[in-house]
Amino acid sequence: MEDAELARILRALQVIMRTGRSPRLGERIKERAGVETDRSVYYLLASVRDLQPVRLTDLATHLGVDVSTVSRQVAHLEANDLVDRARDPDDGRASRLRLTAAGQDVLHRLGGAWQDSVADLLADWDPARVAVFAATIEDFAERLGGMAEEREDV
Repeated sequence: MEDAELARILRALQVIMRTGRSPRLGERIKERAGVETDRSVYYLLASVRDLQPVRLTDLATHLGVDVSTVSRQVAHLEANDLVDRARDPDDGRASRLRLTAAGQDVLHRLGGAWQDSVADLLADWDPARVAVFAATIEDFAERLGGMAEEREDV
C-alpha cells in the first residue's frame, strides 16, 4: 500500500470520527427526526435494543464505558420513558433494561433521519459506486471491530 493512499484513508477516518461526534451534526439529525433528546441517545438506545433485556453492567461493557457513566445515561432515558427496568429473573438484586414504546419510536425516528441524511450525501453517486462503497466500508468496519475486540495474551 502506498503511503499517500494510507494517509488519505487516515485523514478521511479522522473527518468521519470527528464529524460523528460533532454537536452540530447531532443537532441536525435531531431536528430532522423531530426529537428533543441528548445526542448520545441514538447509540445508547440502539445498544439496548440489540442486547435487550440487558443488565446495566453488560451495557457498559458493550459501550466500553464505566458503569457509573452508563448509569447516568440510563437514568436520563428512564426519566424520559425511553427505557424501563425489570427485575432480573436470574439475580433478584439486578435489573434488566428494555426499550419502551417511546424509546422504540425515538430510535426509529433517529435511525430514519440518519438514513435519509446518508442517502442525501450519496444521491448523486452512481449506484455501482454506492455498492462498492457499501461493501468496502462494511468490510473495513468488520475488520476494525475485530481488531478492537482482540485481546492481548497476558
